[in-house]
Amino acid sequence: MLINNPIPDRIKKNKSLMFFLTSQTVSNLGDAFHFIAIAALLIKLTGSGTSASFIVICTPISSFFLSSFAGSLGDRFNEKYLLAFIDLLRGLTALLFISNQNVLTIYILMLTLSSFEILYNPPQKKIITSLLDQRDVMIGNSILTGIKGIIFIIGPIIAGIIIDIWGLNTIFMINSLSYFLSTIILFLTRTKSHKSNIINKKIGTKPSIYKDIRSGFKYFKSKISIKELVLINTIASLAIASVNITFYSFAFDTLKVTSRNWGFMMSVFYGTNFVAMVVSIYFDKIIHKLNLLFAYMILITVSIVWLFYSLSNNLSTVILLQFIEGLVISLLTIFINTKLQIITKKEFVARIMGINDIFNNIGKLIGIGYTYAILQFRSSRFIFVLNFFILIFYVVYKSFTSKYSTRT
Repeated sequence: MLINNPIPDRIKKNKSLMFFLTSQTVSNLGDAFHFIAIAALLIKLTGSGTSASFIVICTPISSFFLSSFAGSLGDRFNEKYLLAFIDLLRGLTALLFISNQNVLTIYILMLTLSSFEILYNPPQKKIITSLLDQRDVMIGNSILTGIKGIIFIIGPIIAGIIIDIWGLNTIFMINSLSYFLSTIILFLTRTKSHKSNIINKKIGTKPSIYKDIRSGFKYFKSKISIKELVLINTIASLAIASVNITFYSFAFDTLKVTSRNWGFMMSVFYGTNFVAMVVSIYFDKIIHKLNLLFAYMILITVSIVWLFYSLSNNLSTVILLQFIEGLVISLLTIFINTKLQIITKKEFVARIMGINDIFNNIGKLIGIGYTYAILQFRSSRFIFVLNFFILIFYVVYKSFTSKYSTRT
């Protein structure tokens, strides 16, 4: 049983998977350092916690323009080489943050890195399906999430210390080197690519990206189960983005946290990915059996956490709530990604993940938009309560309009 042997030997002996996970460990360490450094740099230059929240805006803006293209690229090319090339570009971009004091330039660089992140996501999800059997996809996703959790437990704390001792430029240098090292390690990974069915239609015919994207949307429209998962993710992303934007102001302007405290808070929040890994591996059969009911239970739980944020003034209480919030959001992410990877035909995996990113980030943009508008007149606590009601109303609505599916 999975309880007695959470990670099967066939996964432990999968050398290509180990190389891939190692590359992600290295790049995630750089991400953790970069995340803290960017927030510290923007607060240093502007004196406002709200300016640091631009980090949250970058990804949905980039996704709006690039996710369809990213999905098509992911299905057209070998995912290993695509990931390695993007890591190389990320490493070069990270170097440009060194000694940069111009806020507009920093924002542009952040948008550039977010664009690379959008291009990175579909092939990253696809490579899991190339390296593992269908039965092991959730374990693979869980391990990947757990690695990020471990890195974000120690990374932000170390980053805060390095910033205090050696300054921000050292962090950006480490971030860049991590991407370069990840590029090298990815070349050691062996994958079995599943080429687009469009590419194989006619020998010697070069399909257009537009047709490739269109076929992906056509496939998406024909699959009710995929559309339902994407809708859940979109609603969750809308509310989560709103809370994330609000949390910067809540932490820096209301709670008055320091850079070191912020590093610790982020370690707790993202470190829950490791706990989510353990939970999802041990209870994967139960999670699969609950199916969409599991997702709705997660939405209710996270909404209650946000309600408690609105009532909290104590930093220790907020950190405890962050732990719960981070855990359930990580579980939801693992669940949705795994379900999409399993029920999607392999030749469409990258495009479906790209489409999921599009709707996911449209939700984020809507959440960001109404949050900034409301923050001009209301406090961060009001936003927490608002998003509590958004998720609760959505779950209640679904409970009256559809039956919970128990099929895989």
